[in-house]
Amino acid sequence: MIATPPSPAWSSATAPTKLASTVTNSDCLVPLNHATWSSGKLKLRIVELKERDCRNTIEDVMYMLILFKFSDIKVQLVPKLSRCIYNGRLEIWPAKDWELESIYSYDVLEMIKEHVYAVTGLRPKSSVTDHWATTQVCLWHLSNIYAASILYGYFLKSASTRYRLEQTLSLSDSDQGILRNSLQPSKTWPYGWNNLVLGKRGNETEPSPLDQTSTKLSCYMMGFDSETLRRCAKVRSTVATELIEKQTIALFGDRRSLVSTGKEMGGQVIRTSFSSLKRLVLEAVAFGSFLWDIEEHVDSVYSIRGR
Repeated sequence: MIATPPSPAWSSATAPTKLASTVTNSDCLVPLNHATWSSGKLKLRIVELKERDCRNTIEDVMYMLILFKFSDIKVQLVPKLSRCIYNGRLEIWPAKDWELESIYSYDVLEMIKEHVYAVTGLRPKSSVTDHWATTQVCLWHLSNIYAASILYGYFLKSASTRYRLEQTLSLSDSDQGILRNSLQPSKTWPYGWNNLVLGKRGNETEPSPLDQTSTKLSCYMMGFDSETLRRCAKVRSTVATELIEKQTIALFGDRRSLVSTGKEMGGQVIRTSFSSLKRLVLEAVAFGSFLWDIEEHVDSVYSIRGR
Protein backbone atom coordinates (compact mmCIF):
# COMPACT_ATOMS: atom_id res chain seq x y z
CA MET A 1 0.00 0.00 0.00
CA ILE A 2 1.37 3.34 -1.02
CA ALA A 3 1.45 5.90 1.75
CA THR A 4 -0.29 9.17 1.09
CA PRO A 5 2.24 12.00 0.98
CA PRO A 6 1.68 14.81 3.45
CA SER A 7 -0.10 17.83 2.10
CA PRO A 8 2.11 20.80 1.37
CA ALA A 9 1.99 23.77 3.70
CA TRP A 10 0.83 26.04 0.85
CA SER A 11 -1.82 23.73 -0.62
CA SER A 12 -4.73 25.26 -2.43
CA ALA A 13 -7.03 24.43 0.43
CA THR A 14 -5.00 26.14 3.14
CA ALA A 15 -3.48 29.00 1.12
CA PRO A 16 -6.22 31.59 1.73
CA THR A 17 -6.17 30.95 5.48
CA LYS A 18 -2.36 31.10 5.70
CA LEU A 19 -2.21 34.21 3.55
CA ALA A 20 -4.84 35.98 5.64
CA SER A 21 -3.00 35.03 8.82
CA THR A 22 0.31 36.27 7.44
CA VAL A 23 -1.15 39.56 6.25
CA THR A 24 -2.85 40.08 9.60
CA ASN A 25 0.36 39.38 11.51
CA SER A 26 2.31 41.62 9.15
CA ASP A 27 -0.17 44.44 9.61
CA CYS A 28 0.19 44.10 13.36
CA LEU A 29 3.98 44.15 13.24
CA VAL A 30 4.37 47.23 11.04
CA PRO A 31 2.63 49.65 13.42
CA LEU A 32 4.58 48.15 16.33
CA ASN A 33 7.95 48.73 14.65
CA HIS A 34 6.88 52.20 13.53
CA ALA A 35 5.74 53.05 17.05
CA THR A 36 9.03 51.87 18.49
CA TRP A 37 11.00 53.89 15.94
CA SER A 38 8.81 56.95 16.54
CA SER A 39 9.25 56.62 20.29
CA GLY A 40 13.03 56.52 19.95
CA LYS A 41 12.99 59.50 17.63
CA LEU A 42 10.74 61.39 20.03
CA LYS A 43 13.07 60.71 22.94
CA LEU A 44 16.02 61.90 20.87
CA ARG A 45 14.13 65.05 19.96
CA ILE A 46 13.29 65.69 23.63
CA VAL A 47 16.96 65.30 24.55
CA GLU A 48 17.94 67.75 21.80
CA LEU A 49 15.38 70.31 22.97
CA LYS A 50 16.51 69.99 26.58
CA GLU A 51 20.13 70.39 25.50
CA ARG A 52 19.22 73.48 23.49
CA ASP A 53 17.28 74.99 26.39
CA CYS A 54 20.19 74.28 28.73
CA ARG A 55 22.66 75.87 26.31
CA ASN A 56 20.43 78.93 25.87
CA THR A 57 20.14 79.29 29.64
CA ILE A 58 23.91 79.05 30.04
CA GLU A 59 24.36 81.67 27.31
CA ASP A 60 21.96 84.02 29.11
CA VAL A 61 23.76 83.49 32.42
CA MET A 62 27.18 84.11 30.86
CA TYR A 63 26.00 87.21 29.02
CA MET A 64 24.46 88.67 32.18
CA LEU A 65 27.70 88.05 34.07
CA ILE A 66 29.65 89.80 31.31
CA LEU A 67 27.27 92.76 31.51
CA PHE A 68 27.79 92.82 35.27
CA LYS A 69 31.56 93.02 34.77
CA PHE A 70 31.11 95.96 32.41
CA SER A 71 28.77 97.67 34.85
CA ASP A 72 31.32 97.09 37.59
CA ILE A 73 33.73 99.41 35.75
CA LYS A 74 30.85 101.77 34.87
CA VAL A 75 30.86 101.03 31.15
CA GLN A 76 27.77 100.41 29.06
CA LEU A 77 28.08 98.30 25.93
CA VAL A 78 27.73 100.16 22.66
CA PRO A 79 24.16 99.77 21.29
CA LYS A 80 23.36 98.71 17.75
CA LEU A 81 25.54 100.86 15.52
CA SER A 82 22.63 101.95 13.35
CA ARG A 83 21.47 104.01 16.35
CA CYS A 84 24.86 105.74 16.56
CA ILE A 85 25.13 106.70 12.88
CA TYR A 86 23.89 110.17 11.92
CA ASN A 87 24.21 111.41 8.35
CA GLY A 88 26.65 108.64 7.55
CA ARG A 89 28.90 109.38 10.53
CA LEU A 90 29.44 107.07 13.51
CA GLU A 91 30.18 108.64 16.87
CA ILE A 92 30.36 106.80 20.19
CA TRP A 93 30.34 108.91 23.32
CA PRO A 94 31.63 108.86 26.02
CA ALA A 95 34.89 107.15 25.11
CA LYS A 96 35.48 105.39 28.46
CA ASP A 97 39.08 104.65 27.50
CA TRP A 98 40.40 104.90 31.04
CA GLU A 99 37.77 102.54 32.46
CA LEU A 100 38.30 99.97 29.72
CA GLU A 101 42.08 100.09 30.16
CA SER A 102 42.00 99.95 33.96
CA ILE A 103 41.24 96.22 34.12
CA TYR A 104 44.62 95.09 32.75
CA SER A 105 48.12 94.75 34.05
CA TYR A 106 50.84 96.90 32.53
CA ASP A 107 52.20 94.21 30.19
CA VAL A 108 48.74 93.24 28.93
CA LEU A 109 47.78 96.88 28.41
CA GLU A 110 50.90 97.48 26.33
CA MET A 111 49.93 94.64 24.00
CA ILE A 112 46.35 95.90 23.76
CA LYS A 113 47.57 99.36 22.82
CA GLU A 114 49.69 97.84 20.06
CA HIS A 115 46.60 96.01 18.82
CA VAL A 116 44.58 99.24 18.85
CA TYR A 117 47.28 101.06 16.88
CA ALA A 118 47.45 98.23 14.35
CA VAL A 119 43.73 97.94 13.59
CA THR A 120 42.72 101.61 13.83
CA GLY A 121 45.73 103.33 12.31
CA LEU A 122 46.30 105.53 15.36
CA ARG A 123 49.88 106.39 16.16
CA PRO A 124 51.44 105.91 19.61
CA LYS A 125 51.17 109.02 21.80
CA SER A 126 48.57 110.54 19.50
CA SER A 127 47.22 113.94 20.46
CA VAL A 128 43.59 114.76 21.20
CA THR A 129 43.33 116.29 17.75
CA ASP A 130 44.48 113.03 16.19
CA HIS A 131 41.85 111.11 18.15
CA TRP A 132 39.05 113.32 16.85
CA ALA A 133 40.24 113.23 13.26
CA THR A 134 37.85 111.33 10.98
CA THR A 135 38.39 108.41 8.66
CA GLN A 136 36.30 106.22 6.38
CA VAL A 137 35.65 102.58 7.16
CA CYS A 138 33.51 99.81 5.67
CA LEU A 139 30.96 98.38 8.11
CA TRP A 140 31.72 94.84 7.02
CA HIS A 141 35.43 95.43 7.67
CA LEU A 142 34.61 97.03 11.03
CA SER A 143 32.56 93.99 12.06
CA ASN A 144 35.55 91.76 11.30
CA ILE A 145 37.79 94.00 13.41
CA TYR A 146 35.31 93.82 16.29
CA ALA A 147 35.04 90.02 16.20
CA ALA A 148 38.82 89.64 15.86
CA SER A 149 39.37 91.98 18.81
CA ILE A 150 37.07 89.85 20.98
CA LEU A 151 39.14 86.80 20.08
CA TYR A 152 42.33 88.76 20.77
CA GLY A 153 41.10 89.71 24.25
CA TYR A 154 40.17 86.07 24.87
CA PHE A 155 43.62 84.95 23.72
CA LEU A 156 45.44 87.55 25.82
CA LYS A 157 43.54 86.52 28.94
CA SER A 158 44.42 82.88 28.37
CA ALA A 159 48.09 83.64 27.67
CA SER A 160 48.47 86.09 30.57
CA THR A 161 46.87 83.60 32.98
CA ARG A 162 49.34 80.96 31.83
CA TYR A 163 52.16 83.49 32.21
CA ARG A 164 51.17 84.41 35.78
CA LEU A 165 50.88 80.74 36.70
CA GLU A 166 54.38 79.99 35.46
CA GLN A 167 55.71 83.10 37.21
CA THR A 168 54.08 81.95 40.46
CA LEU A 169 55.60 78.51 40.12
CA SER A 170 59.02 80.06 39.44
CA LEU A 171 58.72 82.26 42.52
CA SER A 172 57.65 79.26 44.56
CA ASP A 173 60.74 77.35 43.44
CA SER A 174 62.85 80.41 44.21
CA ASP A 175 61.42 80.67 47.73
CA GLN A 176 62.21 77.03 48.34
CA GLY A 177 65.77 77.63 47.20
CA ILE A 178 66.13 80.61 49.55
CA LEU A 179 64.76 78.50 52.40
CA ARG A 180 67.27 75.74 51.69
CA ASN A 181 70.14 78.24 51.57
CA SER A 182 69.05 79.79 54.87
CA LEU A 183 69.36 76.46 56.67
CA GLN A 184 72.90 76.17 57.97
CA PRO A 185 74.03 72.59 58.59
CA SER A 186 74.95 71.86 62.16
CA LYS A 187 78.05 69.90 63.11
CA THR A 188 75.95 67.94 65.58
CA TRP A 189 73.65 66.52 62.87
CA PRO A 190 74.10 62.79 62.23
CA TYR A 191 75.91 61.74 59.07
CA GLY A 192 73.75 62.18 55.98
CA TRP A 193 71.29 64.63 57.53
CA ASN A 194 72.90 67.59 55.76
CA ASN A 195 71.87 66.25 52.38
CA LEU A 196 68.44 65.22 53.64
CA VAL A 197 67.53 68.61 55.14
CA LEU A 198 69.04 70.67 52.34
CA GLY A 199 67.40 68.54 49.67
CA LYS A 200 70.65 67.33 48.07
CA ARG A 201 71.68 63.89 46.98
CA GLY A 202 75.22 62.68 47.42
CA ASN A 203 77.74 65.16 46.03
CA GLU A 204 75.09 67.34 44.35
CA THR A 205 76.15 70.99 44.25
CA GLU A 206 74.04 73.93 45.36
CA PRO A 207 71.59 75.18 42.73
CA SER A 208 72.52 78.45 41.11
CA PRO A 209 70.36 81.45 42.10
CA LEU A 210 67.36 81.97 39.84
CA ASP A 211 67.29 84.96 37.61
CA GLN A 212 64.85 87.40 39.21
CA THR A 213 64.43 89.51 36.07
CA SER A 214 60.77 89.40 35.04
CA THR A 215 60.11 88.52 31.42
CA LYS A 216 57.63 90.71 29.61
CA LEU A 217 54.44 89.05 28.48
CA SER A 218 55.15 89.82 24.83
CA CYS A 219 58.55 88.12 25.01
CA TYR A 220 56.99 85.19 26.81
CA MET A 221 54.35 84.78 24.10
CA MET A 222 56.97 84.92 21.36
CA GLY A 223 58.30 81.67 22.80
CA PHE A 224 55.03 79.83 22.19
CA ASP A 225 55.21 76.84 19.89
CA SER A 226 52.35 76.16 17.49
CA GLU A 227 50.54 73.84 19.89
CA THR A 228 50.66 76.27 22.83
CA LEU A 229 49.53 79.09 20.56
CA ARG A 230 46.61 76.99 19.32
CA ARG A 231 45.53 76.10 22.86
CA CYS A 232 45.56 79.70 24.04
CA ALA A 233 43.75 81.01 20.96
CA LYS A 234 41.09 78.29 20.76
CA VAL A 235 37.67 79.16 22.16
CA ARG A 236 36.98 76.33 24.57
CA SER A 237 33.19 75.98 24.25
CA THR A 238 30.49 76.30 21.62
CA VAL A 239 28.56 78.53 24.02
CA ALA A 240 31.38 81.09 24.03
CA THR A 241 31.63 80.94 20.23
CA GLU A 242 27.92 81.63 19.89
CA LEU A 243 28.15 84.52 22.35
CA ILE A 244 30.88 86.13 20.24
CA GLU A 245 28.76 85.75 17.12
CA LYS A 246 25.61 87.07 18.79
CA GLN A 247 27.42 90.06 20.27
CA THR A 248 28.79 90.97 16.85
CA ILE A 249 25.34 90.58 15.28
CA ALA A 250 23.82 92.74 18.03
CA LEU A 251 26.06 95.62 16.94
CA PHE A 252 26.32 95.19 13.18
CA GLY A 253 23.27 93.12 12.27
CA ASP A 254 23.40 89.91 10.27
CA ARG A 255 26.97 89.61 9.02
CA ARG A 256 25.84 87.52 6.05
CA SER A 257 23.89 90.49 4.75
CA LEU A 258 26.95 92.66 5.32
CA VAL A 259 29.02 90.20 3.29
CA SER A 260 26.52 90.16 0.42
CA THR A 261 26.26 93.94 0.54
CA GLY A 262 30.02 94.17 0.57
CA LYS A 263 30.32 92.00 -2.53
CA GLU A 264 27.56 93.74 -4.47
CA MET A 265 28.06 97.38 -3.48
CA GLY A 266 31.56 97.50 -2.06
CA GLY A 267 30.12 97.60 1.46
CA GLN A 268 28.46 100.42 3.35
CA VAL A 269 31.15 103.00 4.04
CA ILE A 270 30.76 105.37 6.98
CA ARG A 271 32.80 108.17 8.46
CA THR A 272 33.91 107.97 12.06
CA SER A 273 36.54 109.36 14.39
CA PHE A 274 39.59 107.44 15.53
CA SER A 275 38.29 107.90 19.08
CA SER A 276 35.12 105.96 18.23
CA LEU A 277 37.15 103.22 16.54
CA LYS A 278 39.34 102.94 19.62
CA ARG A 279 36.25 102.74 21.84
CA LEU A 280 34.86 99.84 19.80
CA VAL A 281 38.14 97.94 19.81
CA LEU A 282 38.72 98.42 23.55
CA GLU A 283 35.19 97.22 24.27
CA ALA A 284 35.68 94.14 22.09
CA VAL A 285 38.97 93.24 23.78
CA ALA A 286 37.37 93.67 27.21
CA PHE A 287 34.43 91.51 26.12
CA GLY A 288 36.82 88.72 25.13
CA SER A 289 38.74 89.00 28.39
CA PHE A 290 35.56 88.92 30.46
CA LEU A 291 34.25 86.03 28.38
CA TRP A 292 37.32 83.94 29.25
CA ASP A 293 36.82 84.65 32.97
CA ILE A 294 33.10 83.89 32.89
CA GLU A 295 33.56 80.75 30.82
CA GLU A 296 36.12 79.48 33.33
CA HIS A 297 33.73 80.16 36.22
CA VAL A 298 30.61 78.72 34.58
CA ASP A 299 32.49 75.65 33.37
CA SER A 300 33.29 74.75 36.97
CA VAL A 301 29.53 74.45 37.58
CA TYR A 302 27.98 73.33 34.28
CA SER A 303 30.92 71.66 32.46
CA ILE A 304 30.38 73.59 29.23
CA ARG A 305 33.69 72.85 27.50
CA GLY A 306 33.05 71.21 24.16
CA ARG A 307 29.33 72.01 24.32
